[in-house]
Amino acid sequence: MRDVMARHHRSCDDLLAAAERAAANSAWGTALDAFARFREAMLVHFSAEESFLFPLFEQRTGIHLGPTQVMRLEHAQMRQLLAAAESALAAHDGEEYAGHAETLLIMMQQHNVKEENVLYPMCDEQLADQLEAIVQQLEQSIEQPGQGAE
Repeated sequence: MRDVMARHHRSCDDLLAAAERAAANSAWGTALDAFARFREAMLVHFSAEESFLFPLFEQRTGIHLGPTQVMRLEHAQMRQLLAAAESALAAHDGEEYAGHAETLLIMMQQHNVKEENVLYPMCDEQLADQLEAIVQQLEQSIEQPGQGAE
């Protein structure tokens, strides 16, 4: 499970980098399109975790106020940054976009380290008896566009 979700983290990173390159070149239409793909991938990822993976972990462990709560709070902060960055792109404000994108990137990096090194290994261990089905569900969720949640 950890590998699938970490691979999706890298995919999201690549999508953000494409948006940043376009914005740096003032290619606003390309930047908006690239950012929309990135935003959708992030929302799909958040949704897969919040509606499927985290509840399974919480049900199995009885831990509701631990790492999953922290991840949900960080997801909410990243959703706000996604909206702010998208607004800056729509206004063709490269400086404002760059500031939001940089903050978002730093937050994503810190968030991903926590998930990949703490939460996902805990999920792999606690949900080992269901891992094959969980991995299949996660792969289907994160690879199908249009599944993001606001």
